[in-house]
Amino acid sequence: MYSESTDLAALERFFEKLALLPKPAPLTPNLFSVVGPGQHENRLSDLMAFFMGGYPGAPHWLAKAVLHALVRKERLDNDHLQRVDWEAVTTEREAGSWNIESESTKRLDLVISGNDFVLGIEHKVWASAENNPFDAYDSLLNSYAVKAYKCVLCPDDSKESIWAPAKKAGWPTLSYSELIASAYALYGEDVAPSDQTKWQIFYQEFLQHLTSIAQPTEEKTMTKEDLEFSLKHFHDLYEASQRLKQLDQELMAEGKSHIASALQRAVTDIHTKNKPDILNEQTRVWRFFPSAWSNTGGSQICLVYYPSSESEGDESIGFEIRAYLESQKSSDPWLKELEQAFLKVTPITKQSGCTWYRDGGYKDGNGHDTWYETKGRWLVLSAWPYEYTKTGAMKALGDLAKWVNEHAFQTATLSTDQA
Repeated sequence: MYSESTDLAALERFFEKLALLPKPAPLTPNLFSVVGPGQHENRLSDLMAFFMGGYPGAPHWLAKAVLHALVRKERLDNDHLQRVDWEAVTTEREAGSWNIESESTKRLDLVISGNDFVLGIEHKVWASAENNPFDAYDSLLNSYAVKAYKCVLCPDDSKESIWAPAKKAGWPTLSYSELIASAYALYGEDVAPSDQTKWQIFYQEFLQHLTSIAQPTEEKTMTKEDLEFSLKHFHDLYEASQRLKQLDQELMAEGKSHIASALQRAVTDIHTKNKPDILNEQTRVWRFFPSAWSNTGGSQICLVYYPSSESEGDESIGFEIRAYLESQKSSDPWLKELEQAFLKVTPITKQSGCTWYRDGGYKDGNGHDTWYETKGRWLVLSAWPYEYTKTGAMKALGDLAKWVNEHAFQTATLSTDQA
């Protein structure tokens, strides 16, 4: 026989099991992934050129890795590779030659040249190769009058619009993973013994960055233990997700009701979106638009909620309330007056008689309680419920909506009527 309490008890036990899962170790930050080139093709090519000996005193490690990778793909003669004088190897960025047909200069991303060879590399991250002038690149490489090699360097799961035109033009593709495997195979021989410790560190960071973007569609988001647990408890996960949707709708409905009651309006006069906005992975926002505020555009009252262990009730959810007030012009005195009135009436600490309070602090020159957005046309008022529970948040939401209505919209209506 079906029992709601039995289902809830089962979910309770599931959440207890979920809490026992080990927390995944944080990913090791990578210099170039965090503050470096990201997936920007030109900046990545600049770094590749550096590690290919493109600057005086720079190492040739990546140039050697490319050539060895092409040997493995049988796109370069191994005997020729053994004769390379690495001290004579140079790398040029955006090497170009004049094209008579188009009356313009066509440029190749990377050109590695040595005593008796030249290698042209067209580097593609996401951009298509359909419009690349491969014939012009071939002419450029042939102008060196030495043995010419060529390839298109790209992530492993590159699009057809990259490898299909390259194949048609006779340019072999070389994947990031193939290049990285070659680089690490040579690491102990070339990089580790080097006394250029600074470049060793940066080179390793760069190889890690290339690894992170080599197969973006195959990036793992779960540990093996997490995956096995989720597969085993899929029904419970689904049930929990449905409960979360129900909670979202319950908070929306209750928020509407409190705002409508505070403004003495019908619930149908309070409008919302179909689902809450997601500010980050855990923070959700219901935005309520009273029809009486529509004369100023998108002005709204918001209920912000997120996981929290600081609830004053038997809950694990936290709340913040906000009001967004819009003006058609920047630095509107109307917004400044509302801001000052809000700061004056809102206590910095909890006080009986007021259902909300504010931080009263500043961070990086911006207030925690009020701030401006969209070039000064939006004023945001932020507060915490006096009682840090769902009940307290709903009470504060209605009271803040009533305060905003009285100080922003009734005053504005009165001024318009008098005019």
